[in-house]
Amino acid sequence: MRLSVGGRLALVSLGVVILVAGVLAALLSVQLSDSGQREAEKVTRSVAETIAHEPDVAQLAAVGDSDTLQPMVEQILAEADVSFVTIMTPDGIRLTHRNRSEIGDPYLGSRDEALAGRTFTEVYEGTLGPSVRTIAPIRQDGSDDGPIVALVSVGVTLGAVQQDIAARAPLIVLASAAIVAMGVLGALYVRRSARRVTGSYTPTELSRLVESYETVLHSLREGLVVTDRLGRIVLYNDEAADLLGLPPATSGQVSLDPRAVDMDAGLAEAIATGRRMVEETVVTGDRVLLVNQEEARDLNGRRAPQRGRVMTLRDRSELQALLGELEGVRTLSDTLRSQTHEHGNRLHALLALLELGRTDEARRLIVASTGERQELADRLVSDDDATVVALLLGKLDDAAERGVRLDIDVAEPTPALPLAAAEAVTVVGNLVDNALDAAAAGAEPRWVRATLRDGGDDVVIEISDSGPGFDPTLVDPFAFGASTKTAHAPGGRGVGLTLVRDIVATRGGTLQVTDAPTTVRVFLPAVAPAGGP
Repeated sequence: MRLSVGGRLALVSLGVVILVAGVLAALLSVQLSDSGQREAEKVTRSVAETIAHEPDVAQLAAVGDSDTLQPMVEQILAEADVSFVTIMTPDGIRLTHRNRSEIGDPYLGSRDEALAGRTFTEVYEGTLGPSVRTIAPIRQDGSDDGPIVALVSVGVTLGAVQQDIAARAPLIVLASAAIVAMGVLGALYVRRSARRVTGSYTPTELSRLVESYETVLHSLREGLVVTDRLGRIVLYNDEAADLLGLPPATSGQVSLDPRAVDMDAGLAEAIATGRRMVEETVVTGDRVLLVNQEEARDLNGRRAPQRGRVMTLRDRSELQALLGELEGVRTLSDTLRSQTHEHGNRLHALLALLELGRTDEARRLIVASTGERQELADRLVSDDDATVVALLLGKLDDAAERGVRLDIDVAEPTPALPLAAAEAVTVVGNLVDNALDAAAAGAEPRWVRATLRDGGDDVVIEISDSGPGFDPTLVDPFAFGASTKTAHAPGGRGVGLTLVRDIVATRGGTLQVTDAPTTVRVFLPAVAPAGGP
């Protein structure tokens, strides 16, 4: 039979309650039986001692006057809650009995302790069946120290005791039934509460589910953080511990205040407040994380904010490096293509001029072609790291091909950037490409100005253009996927500027955007010169 966890808990709870009720009923029955017997002992001893101390009874018993004693005993039986009262001679011959026909016959029971002057109680089976009886000595004149002239036995049959207990049995049954009824209600509540947590899973299914959950949780290469409704971290996996600097992940739940953990303050605040996050880029240390945070859901897939929030973290550091390298290769390939095209045009023009014998014009063309970039070309030979200069030099042909004037202003000596070569190509190349796109789409005159200068504690990269500026419909033009290009535009959509922002943030820099003209400024920490302090 397939029983869910809730069903099994309910059955176990109900079984325990029924068992407890049964044991309790048995204990009450035994206690009532024992209590009835003790009550019988108390009553019989009291009646026996009272009769033994009556002087009239002692005088009549001493002379063996059964005719007078029997009516007296019958009256006592009618008034006292006892089954029999038997007065006998010291040698055990009955002087009274509940059945008159038994008078004169020997008494059935013990008499030795009573003959020794002690009152005692015993359970004995006589002519009326098993009974609790008390035997007391009757002394002359009912005194306490006179000679023993007779014995008196007062008893209550066990049948009478059982009848008294049976009268109380409905109370025991009622109490047991009430306990069982409460147990049924409790079992139903347990079943409902368990189903709210475990659904309709059986223990085997739930065990398999937990094993799978643990396996998946600690095998994911994506960080997972679960918070409660108060914003405290209650669960996270190994990847999240590595990405956020949390203590090593363990089985079971924890309770961490994200604000008390050494992580990015903005990310800690987002976790604590439960703010919804969709594909947001967060830089923490030397890592670039892509973060999503949503409300938790129940077993039926419905949103359950009372259960907290679920956050996923993806490390984009390696992806960013790959995208940066790819973007750099694309930029360089575009530059080489533009240079090849422009160089081909110039060679054709020179060849035609030389064939026509117009050498002076050919010489002027060569001077005009090389003069405007000779200074930058010299930098390629003199500077140790001329990656940015080479890139800007190549962009001159690209700009000319698109009908845009590109002005380049690079301080001398060329400021050292705190970027790898691929990162420098990605940052400068993307900013210049976007500026060329904007300028080419704008009205005449079309121009782009690229400046690289030393700003004291910072190195400043400044790219201005004559274009119309950023699309005002874009909330964040540097966000991943934010673009006004078509879906199949070269280079993809909304990647370049995001790479720029991530690289700048990773290197501890900042971005600044201004209008009229549209200008993007990148501030990067200056690199100390070799041999400096």
